[in-house]
Amino acid sequence: MRRRLGLAAVVALVIALASVTLASASSPKPKGSDDGDAVQVIRLTTVPVQQAELDLGEEGFSQGDQEVFTDNVFRDGKKVGQLTGFAQITFVAEDRISVQLVTTLTLPRGSITLQGAFTEELAVGPTPTSIAITGGTGAYRTAHGQARVEVTETGSNLTLRLIL
Repeated sequence: MRRRLGLAAVVALVIALASVTLASASSPKPKGSDDGDAVQVIRLTTVPVQQAELDLGEEGFSQGDQEVFTDNVFRDGKKVGQLTGFAQITFVAEDRISVQLVTTLTLPRGSITLQGAFTEELAVGPTPTSIAITGGTGAYRTAHGQARVEVTETGSNLTLRLIL
């Protein structure tokens, strides 16, 4: 069976961003914030809906392969959005792979984009990773920050540190 790219972690991260619409818009500024902006910490979960693996490089698991996905995003058990995107393998070695991830979190008040690269040790499997919040639309047009993703048996747990 072909090895998955570890995109569940990426999807979880994007889904975490979807819950931002449920967060208070007037979060207090945390003490010690370097830039003085308020940081909202949002915790979400994701559940895969559909995914496809594309064998684009050499035949078999190789550099260039992609996984395209759609996940539902939940906060406190309630669906709050959808995460879509793709991950592409950029490096393959016997013991690890590197992946570039590009995702969009779609929410009722706008969308949030995420992008980043991470390395996965094949013997260990997915480990928690962080990716960048690169922008957004609508209520999230000034969004930036980072998201932390942890892959679980059923999807992912996301912790989003969002600065608006």
